[in-house]
Amino acid sequence: MTGQNTNENRDTFSDEDADGTLTTTPNNEEQMPLLSSEAVQEAPLQSNSVPNLAKRLTPLLGLILAMVCSLFGVYLLYVLFHIPGIVVSLRDNQPELVAASLIDITDDSLLFSASMRFSRWKRAPLTVPFANVTIFHESEMVGWISVNDMEVIGGNVDLTVYEVFHIINQRAMERMMRETVAQRRIAVDALTVVDMSGFGRLLPTISTRRTVILDLPHALPTFNYTITGVSGPSVDEARGGVTTKATVHVNKPDLRLSANINALRYDICFQNITIASAKVGPINGDTDDSVDIPLVFNIKTIGSSEHESALASMAQMAASGQGINISVTGADPNTYSSAPTWLRKALHGILLSVDTGRFDLPTSNITFVDSLIKEVVVERMFAYWDSSSGFNPWVAVSGQTTIQLPNTSGANFTFEIESLVPHMELLDNNNRVFATVDTPTIPLRMKQTAPMTFVASCDFEHLGLNVVSDREGQFTRMMHQALVDRHLQLGVNSTVDIVLSTSIGKIHIDALPFYTRVDHIFGPHGHEVHENNSQITLKPPVSASGVPEIIISRMHIANTTKDHVLLEIDIGINNPYSYGVHMSDLALYVSYSDLRIAKVGFKELSISQGSNKATIFVDFYNHPNDPRQRMLFLDASSGKNMTIEVSGFPNCTSIAPLEASLREFSQKITIDMSQFKGGNRDNSKNDTFILAFPKVLREVIFHLFSVSVEATVVNPVSGAGIWLQAIEAVGYYKTTIPLGTLGYNFMLDPARHSSASTNGLLLPFNQAITTPRLPITANETSIGWDVLRRAIGGTLDVDVFTNIQVLVGNAQFNVTAMGKNAPVKIRL
Repeated sequence: MTGQNTNENRDTFSDEDADGTLTTTPNNEEQMPLLSSEAVQEAPLQSNSVPNLAKRLTPLLGLILAMVCSLFGVYLLYVLFHIPGIVVSLRDNQPELVAASLIDITDDSLLFSASMRFSRWKRAPLTVPFANVTIFHESEMVGWISVNDMEVIGGNVDLTVYEVFHIINQRAMERMMRETVAQRRIAVDALTVVDMSGFGRLLPTISTRRTVILDLPHALPTFNYTITGVSGPSVDEARGGVTTKATVHVNKPDLRLSANINALRYDICFQNITIASAKVGPINGDTDDSVDIPLVFNIKTIGSSEHESALASMAQMAASGQGINISVTGADPNTYSSAPTWLRKALHGILLSVDTGRFDLPTSNITFVDSLIKEVVVERMFAYWDSSSGFNPWVAVSGQTTIQLPNTSGANFTFEIESLVPHMELLDNNNRVFATVDTPTIPLRMKQTAPMTFVASCDFEHLGLNVVSDREGQFTRMMHQALVDRHLQLGVNSTVDIVLSTSIGKIHIDALPFYTRVDHIFGPHGHEVHENNSQITLKPPVSASGVPEIIISRMHIANTTKDHVLLEIDIGINNPYSYGVHMSDLALYVSYSDLRIAKVGFKELSISQGSNKATIFVDFYNHPNDPRQRMLFLDASSGKNMTIEVSGFPNCTSIAPLEASLREFSQKITIDMSQFKGGNRDNSKNDTFILAFPKVLREVIFHLFSVSVEATVVNPVSGAGIWLQAIEAVGYYKTTIPLGTLGYNFMLDPARHSSASTNGLLLPFNQAITTPRLPITANETSIGWDVLRRAIGGTLDVDVFTNIQVLVGNAQFNVTAMGKNAPVKIRL
């Protein structure tokens, strides 16, 4: 039976042909034995039991396979069951980066820390046993990072990790960083291996590889920064050029990011010329809101004409308000070793274009420009303006000024102007050109006398103002606004040809653009509102006395009426300074306490260094009954400060633009009357101004026995008769000790003097007239008599308060005056 079964089984078995196909052998054909007869005889039992064993094991194997498939299906269902939860958890619980810090950078690693918060995590705490990320760039492995036992907890609990990114290929790392910065995007392949058992037991470790592309923002974050601890710029003996050191204090609100990076070096280029280098760092930052970054900035010495041209172009662009496009790249990696090799090489291969127009440089604590000017010395100045050149006045000026810049940083470098030639236009409030300024033939120069101290000098022979045709109205309005409204507004648009001599070399800059708006408000007395510490000095020749003198040589009354006296005054001006003026004509009203007292002017005035002559016309308005006129004479004679007001009027000058501007002009002027001295010239004091009047009162004698006084008077005014009609006077010694009083009416006793008439005592022109002895009412105190007795035979200085009634031609004046220290001879 066993054999029968064997034969039956053989009928169903297949043989394999030589070509590899399976063929079936018919039952009635004789088959070749599979074994030799000897083998069959030796193992008949084995050959007969194999098919039988297989037949018996087939159900068992099927059962086992079914069980395995069932288990795998259940496991697969288990995994599929967790996938939605994993996806939802990862999608809805993206971590929030709380803080990050780059701790250390080496050639083969990046050590960093990060704090993350899963504030939306609603599941139970989760532990990821293992995760590994390997970064590839252009199919080359860059490096990898591995994290073990990372625990995710919800709420406000931070997850802080300290990990190392291991750099496997420095060349790939360098290339990745360089392309990331150049293209503003990160493009890498990330192979991620994560143990998922933290999401559920028996979940597998999964591995994924995907391309990660992340575009970087083109706009850099905005940081508030201040520059502190500035040292320099100073000449750098070691590196050459000029070096400045500083600390940049950067505020980074809302960004708890930090880094510890050793010093990096950069080259700054413009037009493919390396103009400067910078050393930034080391940066030792933490996660605070600010960080201090050391900075060393070195401006290179000019090494070629192209280098000089590049600096000149930068100056022109900066002056015109344009942003300067500079290139920043890492320095040659072989020149320093403070950073990893791959980082130095990557920075050297990165070329960043920086537009300086995007940066707002700090401008606080910049001193007002006038306070920088310590002294202005005018060595020569002459202004010319007449009716024929009404819209083309010109000035010649030479002088120098000392400019001292703050030097709190200890700067020590050379910066001198060998030549500066401006080409200027003046603009109105609508930025339209209304005038040009002549180009000086001799350039302005500036020498450096000490660190940050400079002396600028100029010598302009003919600097003319040329008003543009059809723009005369703008020029007139500008002058009117300056003179009447006390507000000077105009624009100055110019180009400057300049040659600089500096510690880095000589720089020629042609057509350097310059524009500024002049907007000055003048105070009530003509001074600018802001304080100015500079002092303007008019420098006289060494041989001169330094004191200008105005000497009245002639006073002539051209006409008189009851209400006014027209007076012509010839003056000699001794001008020791190298400055002057020429003006065709000008007249102004003069008022005192709102009382118009005179019109003063000249027909032609030309003053230069040395002796000069001029004629002043004074039309004096008489107000005999107005007490303000008496106060005018009293203030003028007291030697104190006196305030008058000058004002213009229609046709006050033949210079058209000046006349239009002065019609509504009014200016109060305070005069120090102590600067005006009568009688003989006295240059012994260092007065800034002396006006020498002809000596009118020649001699005063007090007779002690008769208690009377007589005076010798010389009238210096020609053209009309002057009569002394009455006098009242009180004398004081040392201001407070009364000596006596005088009261005399020359019109009531004409018989006492041959020259007297009904109009009083006549004072002929240029003749010495002695008054009769005028009785004095002596003071009854013994102090006054003691003073007089001790002065017998000598001279006593007396303060005299006087009220005199004078008839000048047809005009009668009441003059109140105060004479200080009048010499009185005391005789018996």
